[in-house]
Amino acid sequence: MQDRAILDMHINLEDFFSIRIPQVIDTVKGDEVAQWGLMNVQQMLEHLLFPLNFAITVNPIILVTPEDKLERQREFLVSEFGMPKNFKTPFLPKDKTVPLIKQDLQESKQLLKETIVQFLNVINASDFTTKLHPVFGQLDKQGWLTFQYKHFSHHFMQFGLL
Repeated sequence: MQDRAILDMHINLEDFFSIRIPQVIDTVKGDEVAQWGLMNVQQMLEHLLFPLNFAITVNPIILVTPEDKLERQREFLVSEFGMPKNFKTPFLPKDKTVPLIKQDLQESKQLLKETIVQFLNVINASDFTTKLHPVFGQLDKQGWLTFQYKHFSHHFMQFGLL
């Protein structure tokens, strides 16, 4: 567990995403260097969009974790441990980055902030109960916030932003 940060699992996650994360995004200049991994800072910001969109989309999501391993994944989710530094998600290329959505860093930053607002609106909707996450299975609002907290913290630490 030496390659994992210990996270504060008692913070207000709604405030983290509505206040702290937009502040951090605003500090990104574009010249930040990754401490590990293949992405540059703009690619990282756009990478954060994908799991936000898992919760937002009406399209079906496919579970990639075998049912017999879901309990272990969920134990990690509620633990204080962050994601390992060089973790490779099973549904993204292992040796290359995905193409950018936006040509300009400022546009990527704005898109991420807008997508966070959409994400918060979806999970706070009165009819939201659970939504399938491809690795952790069905997650409720708290589960989605916890996952996103771990994911954002992982990548912001990757670039020395947190």
